[in-house]
Amino acid sequence: MINLIIADAEIEFIPAELSHDFNIINLAKKRGKSFDRILLDSNYMHSSIDKHFPGESNRRGRPDIIHTLLMVVQDSILNKEKQIRVIIHTRMNKIITINQETRLPRSYNRFTGLLESLFVKGRIESDGTVLMECYDGTLKDALRMVNSEHVVVLSPSGEKKPIDQITEENETTYIIGGFSEGDYISDAYSMGRSCSIYRDELTIWTVASEIICSTERRLGLV
Repeated sequence: MINLIIADAEIEFIPAELSHDFNIINLAKKRGKSFDRILLDSNYMHSSIDKHFPGESNRRGRPDIIHTLLMVVQDSILNKEKQIRVIIHTRMNKIITINQETRLPRSYNRFTGLLESLFVKGRIESDGTVLMECYDGTLKDALRMVNSEHVVVLSPSGEKKPIDQITEENETTYIIGGFSEGDYISDAYSMGRSCSIYRDELTIWTVASEIICSTERRLGLV
């Protein structure tokens, strides 16, 4: 079993700074919801984010990259064998846990709707089974939940190591940044050894895929 912690994931409701933005007001009216119950999404709000948070429009509001990563994990052999657990920590210090039996929607719009409901209700249930839960908590709190002896922080600036060396230990927790550019906001580097698997920056789902495939080989699943 390995743990995958997505750190500082760019998932949040639309912040108050955008409440008077013309595009945000129109979107809230169209959806019939208060602005602060709608996920910030750079795909639709890029100009608004850039206006109120200059230089952050490529980073903030990126539930799409988390959705892509979760689809990669969900379809993996490692997940089918129940040998991977995913915890998401957000930039707003929310922790999302996902039941291994949960089948997340492939539709991006349904996925964002699910997250909006989760943030409001605190949990998603079906037939008495808790599928997802959301708590207040820091990255350090998320790490405490797995109580792992081996922690690897993935970063382009980390020590360059072959992927099979990085994944050689059992019960390892891997911390991957849940953002498209920049560095960790949380103090991730104090929580484990920092490693890099490639000379250039990679998407977060590529990093996750490499870890998963290497672990599958080590466990003899493929």
